[in-house]
Amino acid sequence: MLKDEKKTNKTEIGWPGYQERNKLLWSLRSDFAWAGKKIPESVEIDGEEYRLHDMVRELGEKELLSPEETAEIRALIPKLKKKAKADEELLETGELTKAEAEALYEEAAGLLRATMELKGKFEGKSGEKGADEFKKMLNTQRVVDEKGFQQLLRNLK
Repeated sequence: MLKDEKKTNKTEIGWPGYQERNKLLWSLRSDFAWAGKKIPESVEIDGEEYRLHDMVRELGEKELLSPEETAEIRALIPKLKKKAKADEELLETGELTKAEAEALYEEAAGLLRATMELKGKFEGKSGEKGADEFKKMLNTQRVVDEKGFQQLLRNLK
């Protein structure tokens, strides 16, 4: 099969083109990409399955967290971030169908939402630490957004 024929076949099965892929990546890297996204029912990380949706809901209903719950959240947040980053990297570099790319985007955004929900519960939504952390996250995200936008402009030239 010729090189051009392979491209045609991938396009026909929904292969996300360069612009479609960059649109998903830019959206995922933008401020509040996680807002309104559905938290995955469950996620497997390092061979362990977490019933993430139920966990976030149950923790949200509690006033105070036990030391065990606090430790579990502290350990889970970096794992969720790492999984979301892995999804983002696969979205950026993997050979995916359009459906696979969209599913990866939704999972990564959902993991980011779960991370923010857990951090909010852990740090206290109205606490100073939560507000400072949120401001720092927004500033970092703005830099990432700007770099991504500049890269997109360079690639379009």
